[in-house]
Amino acid sequence: MPRAERTACSVIGADDARARDVMAKLTDSLLGNEHFPWLTGQVIEVGMAVDVYALRVNFVGELGWELHFPIEYANGLFDAIFAAGEEFGIGMVGMRAMESLRIEKSYRMWGSDLTRDYTPFEAGLDRLVRMNKEDFIGKAALVQQLAAGVPHRFVTLEVHDVADADPLGNEPLFAGGAMVGRTTAGYYGHVLGKSLALAYVTPEHAEVGAQMDIEILGERRKATVLGESPFDPENRRLRA
Repeated sequence: MPRAERTACSVIGADDARARDVMAKLTDSLLGNEHFPWLTGQVIEVGMAVDVYALRVNFVGELGWELHFPIEYANGLFDAIFAAGEEFGIGMVGMRAMESLRIEKSYRMWGSDLTRDYTPFEAGLDRLVRMNKEDFIGKAALVQQLAAGVPHRFVTLEVHDVADADPLGNEPLFAGGAMVGRTTAGYYGHVLGKSLALAYVTPEHAEVGAQMDIEILGERRKATVLGESPFDPENRRLRA
């Protein structure tokens, strides 16, 4: 039989554990860390929806769940979530808000930060590549790149003295008069209160604290490399 079409939504809390409170009103499944820890998934019932793949992950860096479910449950589940969250002031957020929050966490986006132009080693995803496996698609190219030296590193930048335009992606980066990389995404980080960009740069400019220039709308601004995930780098909110 063909696989049923599925869709997804996220239930995410901010500043507190309200996502767990909302979910607790919709399911009998245990949601505490001892039963449903961060980075795990379970098949549960949520409201009237059965066969819901609940994943304790999200793309904004807060405690929450992604719910993947048969599309025929979408309207009913949406209404149930908002009814359960009404007492907590539940609301919707848009893609621009998500973009700002995910950049504060250094989260990579498929198609912009993660593309066929860069390997997992360049993208800072070394921990996800098992080079001790006998073989896999692309292994030979990775072996060759490691032997030659990884040419780029993925970094998060703070852009200084922004007047009227934050980076958006594809801005060139310069150091010592030479181009040393390019941004892949950018936005204003409203929680950190900083203009931010994600970028690939040459390895010698990838250390935390390294400085360079970024060109935005024909004007150059100073930029500094930040540590990975400048907002909540220990993921305490996600683990709450």
